[in-house]
Amino acid sequence: MYGNHGVQRYKETNINSISREKMIVMLYERMQSDLLGAAKAIGADDRVEMTRLVNHSQRIVSELRGALDHTIGGEVSRNLESLYDYLFHEHLQVLVDQDEAHIRNSLRVLEPLLDAWRQIPSGTGDRAAMERAKGTPISAGPENANETTDVTAVPEPVPDMPSGRESLLSVSA
Repeated sequence: MYGNHGVQRYKETNINSISREKMIVMLYERMQSDLLGAAKAIGADDRVEMTRLVNHSQRIVSELRGALDHTIGGEVSRNLESLYDYLFHEHLQVLVDQDEAHIRNSLRVLEPLLDAWRQIPSGTGDRAAMERAKGTPISAGPENANETTDVTAVPEPVPDMPSGRESLLSVSA
């Protein structure tokens, strides 16, 4: 009993001490893991496991979408929201069709986002939030102020993507 409580407190402390960027990377990685596991479950005809994994991944998408702040994030935030909407739709299609094609479509959107977020220096979002709170201009970051990372890099259009989404794939920061 006490051992589990200590482990839980450690996990909470660890989660509360990581940067926003690292948290997003962890969520994207878990989503990727869930989707790959769901694909294996489809191959093994294990609908229960597939449903569990897709539902978990879908909850992550919902949390990410709900955390967006359009007043601060502007166009980038709106574009991420559209991508999250697309991912949510593809997750629903996996549950309905049990078709790995929808998992591949999701991974084609997720993997470039994950790669981009991995390149963002840790603490960038925290520094920007503090600068916004102080009312000072937001700088690009410490050492690499001249370098930019395109956090909205997305893949080529997916052939069976619903109409109206094509413009989302040419997002620029």
